[in-house]
Amino acid sequence: MEERRRSWLIFLAMIVALMLFFSLRGRRFGSGEITPIAARKPAPNMELQQMNGDDWKLQDHRGEVVLINLWATWCGPCREETPGLVQLYETMHSRGLEIVGLSLDTGGREKVQSFVRQFQVPYTIAFPEPMSQLADTLEGVPTTILIDKQGRVAKTYVGAMQQQVFAADVEALMKES
Repeated sequence: MEERRRSWLIFLAMIVALMLFFSLRGRRFGSGEITPIAARKPAPNMELQQMNGDDWKLQDHRGEVVLINLWATWCGPCREETPGLVQLYETMHSRGLEIVGLSLDTGGREKVQSFVRQFQVPYTIAFPEPMSQLADTLEGVPTTILIDKQGRVAKTYVGAMQQQVFAADVEALMKES
């Protein structure tokens, strides 16, 4: 019974978090500016189940810049974007960048595992709570949320982005104190 209650609480927290993300985002798409520090709002805490079954918690990554990439194996633009995210992670993870890929796939994890092997994804892959209807709330896939070192939403990207766009924004956030 306690596990069922915990699942519902996580589900509700995820819905609230996503609503907050999208309400804070306004109309800032990939080519826009990073939100000024004074205007940034705290990202809701997120706890996601990783592909290996462990929990991934946003709060554990304070002090790091975090990219949360919402994607799916069936998404062509996601396939185009992934190699750049892999390269970004490999070049910037040691400097304080964390990437988590939040898979929107349903119907089993075999496709996701195959995708991860095919693209040699080194960063964390996690899943939203079942029946969260996450995909229905997005304007497009992929959607990526950039979180600063203090856990605030700095920018949201809708659609596939080039690695250079992410890298420039991550560099800017890494220079902030």
